Amino acid sequence: MRSLEEIEKDARPHPAFSNGTSWEIWEASWCARCMRDRPFRNGIVPTGCPLILVAICGEKTPVEWLEQAGIQDYVCIEFEPPGGGGEPRPKPEPPQEGLFPRPERQTRMFVQPTPVEVSG
Repeated sequence: MRSLEEIEKDARPHPAFSNGTSWEIWEASWCARCMRDRPFRNGIVPTGCPLILVAICGEKTPVEWLEQAGIQDYVCIEFEPPGGGGEPRPKPEPPQEGLFPRPERQTRMFVQPTPVEVSG
């Protein structure tokens, strides 16, 4: 994760949340479960996640919080889920026995059709 100074320098200038309730709802879904902020929550380290510090103290929105529509306004790209999470894993292949033959995997490229002259 980047340093507090880097995050603050690149943060968007508007506040992340319109009121404390919005922050509490979002924090319960993301920060309260994130393993990056766990040492602070458990009293092991003196400061917590720099993204939270920039959002709350600096009244800015970190660029690591991607905007989305809906009740939860942002997706945190630095979020580490409980239980490790680790590297992203591909979705398993669905079973296809008996339905249809599975097509061979290949790169598909979509091209614009060539224009046809219309005589009139």
